[in-house]
Amino acid sequence: MINSSVISLGNREIELQTILSQLDCVIYVKDRMGCYTYVNERAQDLFGTSVDHIIGCEDSDFFDSEVVKELKCNDRRVIEFGETIRREEKRVVKSNGETRIYQSVKQPMRDEQGQIIGLYGFYIDITQFKQTEDTLNQIIKHLRLATHISGVGIWNWDIAQDKLVWDDQMFVLYGISKENFRGVYEDWSTNVYPKDLKRTEEEIQAALRGEENFNTEFRVCWPDGTIRNLRVMASVIRDASGKALNMIGTNWDITSNIQPNDFMLLASAIYQSSSEAIMVTDGNNTIRHVNPAFTHMTGYQLADVVGKNPRIFNSGRHDRAFYHEMWQVIKKTDHWQGEIWDRHRDGTIHARWLTVSVIRHPDGDIYCYVAQFSDITEKKQKDELILTQASYDQLTGLPNRNLFKDRLAQEIKKSHRSGLLLSLFLLDLDHFKEINDTLGHDAGDELLKEVASRIKSCVREIDTVARLGGDEFIVILPEINNKLRIEMVAQQIIQALSKPFQFNQNQVAHHISTSIGIAIYPEDGTDMESLMKYADQAMYAAKHQGRGRFCYFTPAMQQNANEKMILIRDLRCALVRNELHVYYQPILDLTHQRIVKAEALLRWKHPQLGMINPAIFIPLAEESGLILEIGEWVFDQVIAHIQQWRQQYGDTIQISVNKSPVQFKQHTKLVWFEKLMQLGLPGNCINVEITEGLLLKDTPDVKNCLLEFRNSGIEVSIDDFGTGFSSLSYLKAFDIDYLKIDRSFTSNLTTNSTDNALVEAIILLAHKLDIKTIAEGVETQKQQDLLIEFGCDYAQGYLYSAPMPAEEFERLCNQQREGHCIGKFDLTAKKNPDLSGSEIAPHS
Repeated sequence: MINSSVISLGNREIELQTILSQLDCVIYVKDRMGCYTYVNERAQDLFGTSVDHIIGCEDSDFFDSEVVKELKCNDRRVIEFGETIRREEKRVVKSNGETRIYQSVKQPMRDEQGQIIGLYGFYIDITQFKQTEDTLNQIIKHLRLATHISGVGIWNWDIAQDKLVWDDQMFVLYGISKENFRGVYEDWSTNVYPKDLKRTEEEIQAALRGEENFNTEFRVCWPDGTIRNLRVMASVIRDASGKALNMIGTNWDITSNIQPNDFMLLASAIYQSSSEAIMVTDGNNTIRHVNPAFTHMTGYQLADVVGKNPRIFNSGRHDRAFYHEMWQVIKKTDHWQGEIWDRHRDGTIHARWLTVSVIRHPDGDIYCYVAQFSDITEKKQKDELILTQASYDQLTGLPNRNLFKDRLAQEIKKSHRSGLLLSLFLLDLDHFKEINDTLGHDAGDELLKEVASRIKSCVREIDTVARLGGDEFIVILPEINNKLRIEMVAQQIIQALSKPFQFNQNQVAHHISTSIGIAIYPEDGTDMESLMKYADQAMYAAKHQGRGRFCYFTPAMQQNANEKMILIRDLRCALVRNELHVYYQPILDLTHQRIVKAEALLRWKHPQLGMINPAIFIPLAEESGLILEIGEWVFDQVIAHIQQWRQQYGDTIQISVNKSPVQFKQHTKLVWFEKLMQLGLPGNCINVEITEGLLLKDTPDVKNCLLEFRNSGIEVSIDDFGTGFSSLSYLKAFDIDYLKIDRSFTSNLTTNSTDNALVEAIILLAHKLDIKTIAEGVETQKQQDLLIEFGCDYAQGYLYSAPMPAEEFERLCNQQREGHCIGKFDLTAKKNPDLSGSEIAPHS
């Protein structure tokens, strides 16, 4: 170890300095401040100045800031922490601009008490060594790259120790990973093709005996099943006595050299056995070869076509422009693919899917053209059938909804470019359902086909008429430059459809009408969805205005639609928020002048809008399907009230419950009877009110439901009798208990003798069929007196009471028990202590 005494004067020290100056490295000493206190003469070459100028200076006086920063950091580690830093390499730019690489060692220098007073170290110039090392590494890298590029694998087998070493390329050639390699002799044979293994091992042993060189070929099987052909050459290294010590060799993949012949055989087999027709023409497009599939597909033998131009197959379906474009693509890309029609030898026309490829000589000249094709005639026919079925209505032959949407999208784009208007008509047939139900579906189909024909006769070739489904049709009128054209077409369609229709040579004329909603692009909407929605809203407006007319879309319609949507949304929450209420309107027995029944009526008290008219929200409930849930809730409320009143007063009052036609589609009738049984209530405490239109449907659901009502004792009323398609047949067919005479007849009893006669006739008819009658909308004493005179059984109306909450209805019944009057009815008169029969009345 060098310490401070080394630098003291004396002969021994001078000798030591002489020795240090002769060393081929830089020796130096630094104090704790980083100043050089000693350097040998070799330092002059590194620092670029004399020893005298180095002593007392710091590294920053000689080196750039990056080097100085690193040197100071290392000095601090040695001086402050006592570390020894070994083999540290530094790249230094000398004052003459030359870059040298030094390896250094630094150690702490301590005094006699062991305290660190500085550091000492040396620099060895390893520039030449590093350059030699880099050159050697570069050579090795290039060698590895060369063997990798050439695909040559290098191996060495230490025979005495049975140690086998492979380079990376060997693993690639054998298709295995290093993890599966143990490095012993057996590893080389693991993937060798079984039929080649014995022969190859015999050749190895012969090489070890010195009988012959090891130069052979064998196959290896990769784990994925791929078979590769390898060539191997090796030399045996022997000792002085001739004993084999090592075998060193190379392997490379020769599969590509062996495969061309196999490929030619395979290509020939494919050419002959391919199910695709193949035709080869020379550079002048003259036919040279065809395969058997070509003969089978076209009917032509090779002798029929060799030396001829493929235009002999021309079907006539394609014009010059088609072939010109095809050859332009072939010349540009050496390839073309597409559908083409050609002529069979028997003259029939067939569709082909054709691929043409250009084969060129190495110099770029065309060697030949190869055409491959398959027959797609049958597929085309099926595709056309599928397209027709997918795009056209099977009944009328008109475009269906899918094709209509596609055409509308295209017409919108055209209108956007041209600036011309586009009009959309949505048509719905009025009274079509009645014809379909009464005359049958065959007649309905005949009507729809005739309607399609009449609409088409009113429009131009460029217009589109489509059937959306059911009795809905839609018309696209593009390129409109005058709105009068829109109204003229609409009127023509309305007039054409108002003419009588006859079916199956039936001389009876049947009439329908149509309601047309009109939306215009771009005034009303700029996209397909908006135009269809607005045309639909306009169509419903036309229906509400009396049918048999057309109506343009207006922004107010959209506002109404938005309000309707909001109401439906609020209605969904109405049950949960307790906004729905059941009101009761009394029904009086006109003979005994007493309340014997009541009709349950649904009311909705909206938190912001107040009471909503049932004529508004009931249709919304039916349209949205909410009527199913609401209807069940109403029934539960009604039977709960009936049970409550029965427990309080000991008698049962019959409540009429309206049942929507929508509810008949869901099988809930037995559930109602089960609920009544659970509460111990008789079936005839409920009277179900239905409409005449429901009976006209005469469906199994309706029949079964009414039959179950009858069997369970639930009674049935026909509501608004006389306003629809009244028929004696359904009165006989269905077990009806009551007819409710519509208020439109009752309100005119005092002024219209015709209505008087109609009401009296309804009452007489009902009684002949053993059906009771209930008059709705009774508001005057005169109306009541006439109803009593005609023999009407029951009355309901504002003369007696408006619909009221359950508590008020209960209070009204209590007043009756106490002998008070209701309206102009004296409830104390004509009391009947025993009201037996089907009607159930409260007793005093």
